[in-house]
Amino acid sequence: MSECAHLRIGKEFLASVSWPSSFRRKDHDRCYCHRCYPANLADTLTVAGYTYVIPRGWTRFAVAVDESFFNHHNVWDTWLNCYHGTSIDSAKSCVEHRQLLLPDDVTMHGKKIGIREDHIPEERFVFTTPSISYAALDCYAYTHSFRSPYDLKLYSIKVVLQCKQKADSIIVQPETVCATKQGRRLCPHIPNEELEWKTKHRSSVMIYGLLLEIKQNHASDDSNSPQYQKLNISVPPASNVVAPEPSITEEITNTIPKSESLPLPSSYRKPMSKTRIALLVVLIISTFLPMAALTIGQIYKSECPIQPWIPRWVTVFGSVGLSASCLMFVILFINFKWHPEKEIGKYVSGCILCLLLFFFLAWLIAGSVWIFSVKPKIQFVQTNATNYCQETLYKLLLTSVSNKRRNHNVYLIKCVVDQHGF
Repeated sequence: MSECAHLRIGKEFLASVSWPSSFRRKDHDRCYCHRCYPANLADTLTVAGYTYVIPRGWTRFAVAVDESFFNHHNVWDTWLNCYHGTSIDSAKSCVEHRQLLLPDDVTMHGKKIGIREDHIPEERFVFTTPSISYAALDCYAYTHSFRSPYDLKLYSIKVVLQCKQKADSIIVQPETVCATKQGRRLCPHIPNEELEWKTKHRSSVMIYGLLLEIKQNHASDDSNSPQYQKLNISVPPASNVVAPEPSITEEITNTIPKSESLPLPSSYRKPMSKTRIALLVVLIISTFLPMAALTIGQIYKSECPIQPWIPRWVTVFGSVGLSASCLMFVILFINFKWHPEKEIGKYVSGCILCLLLFFFLAWLIAGSVWIFSVKPKIQFVQTNATNYCQETLYKLLLTSVSNKRRNHNVYLIKCVVDQHGF
């Protein structure tokens, strides 16, 4: 019997992402497509008293396990079967660490594990499920685009980890994607009230398989997309590969269509962090001085004959300061709107901030020259005298220059450090 197309495409995909071959158990690979796992076979199994849904339409690439651990704890016979939806990069990290990590854990590479955006805040658990359709929801399992070097066709590939879990370690709870409120049943075999498992015991979840849902993508060709460029590398086809199987697009594996993927409820959206709130408050407060400077500079623009550049300095300072604040509001909105991991606006905002700091440095030097050169002879009473300057205008400039001289060096050093990642 020829090799199933799902197995071939899956192997090409794993080669393209440099899946660690030392953790592969090729003799335990298995395809659950309609051809390899016919409709007359069981849809569920009962393991350790819990129902486990067969991953129809998926292909398993076995992960090597610690046989001594499995034998000592009788894992194969007494532990539950479950799934964990993820991305290929996270799956690879989990396999390399030999376990699923909890939020706030630090990987061997020094990266701190965080709670994903739009997931339930402050829930520091490992989440699994006995339902493949629940694990495959878009909010859990990431969809990758991949072009096969063998047939040059574009495929959409979802990633789910297949695990064994200690029975007494789990907390069974309802689904958390608001399907019940919408009157939807996510899995035909397991009720919504029992779809989600969670545990704080890392060692109670052991990975033994990587599941890939492979579907041919006829809708569009994304060969020039960044994601495709990242995943699609030249992989020579295996010598024993035969002609590809018929299209696998028609296979239906989930009870919920992709077009109807359920978002997480808004009540579970991660609230704005204290850091973001503090940043917004500081930014709002920082607009007060530029607004005052612009107003006073315009009101008293002709009331400083001793140095006509003083009101001009105040006016320019206010205008540039307000413009910079508006620009920072826009940049912060972009950063807050999208996932912070995407780092949208990070480098742009850094460059703009540095340019503004250098401008204010030059303008600070000029203002210092103008204000301190007239300080010995300035007076605020006789408005017709040549050494007169409006008192509020002069003191505003003096205050602005003093504050800028105190703070500018700190901001400039921070700007350089942030840009170069020291």
